[in-house]
Order: sequence, then structure tokens, then C-alpha cells
Amino acid sequence: MKIFIIGPGGVGKSTAGKILAKKLEYDLIDLDQEYCKRIQNIGIFIHVYGYEKYCYKNSELFYQLLEEKDKKKNIVFILSSGFLAHEGFNNLIKKHRQTIQEKGLSLLLLPSKSLEESTTIVVKRQMKRGLNLDLASEKQKFIERFSIYKQFGDIQIFSYQNPKIIALEMFNKIKTYDL
Repeated sequence: MKIFIIGPGGVGKSTAGKILAKKLEYDLIDLDQEYCKRIQNIGIFIHVYGYEKYCYKNSELFYQLLEEKDKKKNIVFILSSGFLAHEGFNNLIKKHRQTIQEKGLSLLLLPSKSLEESTTIVVKRQMKRGLNLDLASEKQKFIERFSIYKQFGDIQIFSYQNPKIIALEMFNKIKTYDL
């Protein structure tokens, strides 16, 4: 089974996803890490080539990884924050959503069902990352993506607990599916 962890940046996808993959004894692919390893640091790439080019390159890499790992049945994919919410890229998003639905189980992670509470938690986390992010633009981006992401996820987890607890909740919900 391929499990796709989705959600905006700063919700804990990578941290909880690593713990989940280990607990399930699945392989792990973090799309952002693979992008940095195979192509370039995401921030530098966007600065040099622009966000649009990044979106298409990221999509190409996703499909390349799917093809490379096609024979591997058990994989946890941690997807990029905008993967299902790239503003202005409706065809790309539609293709991503369809692929995820066809290829596996999607797991949405958000800190809370409340927009206000989630925004406070995530923006605080993003600003601590030391990436020279702009507070106002991070807040706006999260607010725009929150309602989009809330529509998705075969499994939805709303929690900002310790990543081990979140991973255990993910694990327990995944086990209810006929894998």
C-alpha cells in the first residue's frame, strides 16, 4: 500500500511520517528531501527559476519516484506542502489528486479543525525554521491552503501532539483499512 501524507507546510508531515513508516515497516519517500537531493535546494531553485517551474519539476519528480518504486508496494510518501494546493495550477492539481486516489491512501495532517488555532500553531513553527520566511505571507499562504486541504484525506488527523502520538494515531487509523 502506498500512503500519501498530505497537508500544508509546518503541520508535522515529515516528522510523524518518518515514525509512521518505521512503525509500519514501510519504505519512506519525502518528496522535498528527494527534490533537494536530486535537483536542488527548493528555495534556491524557486529563487532562480520561479515557483511555476518548481511546481512542474516537483510533479515530474513525484511521477519519476512512483515509477521507480512501482514494484515496491509498501511506501509512505510525504508530499510537498503545496502539492494539492498550488495556486493557479488546476490541471496539475487535478492530476495529482487523481493519481493519489488511484495509487493509494491519502492521510491529511492538520493541527486542528479550527483555522485560527491551526494558523497560530503552523505559522509559529514555520517562523522557527530559520528560512527567512515572511510572517504575513506565511500566514496568508496557510489560510488559503487550509480550506483546500481540509477537503482531502481518506484519513484525516487533527492533532498537534507529540509526533509519536500522531504517528500512533495514523497507524491505528490505517490499520482499519483493508490493506
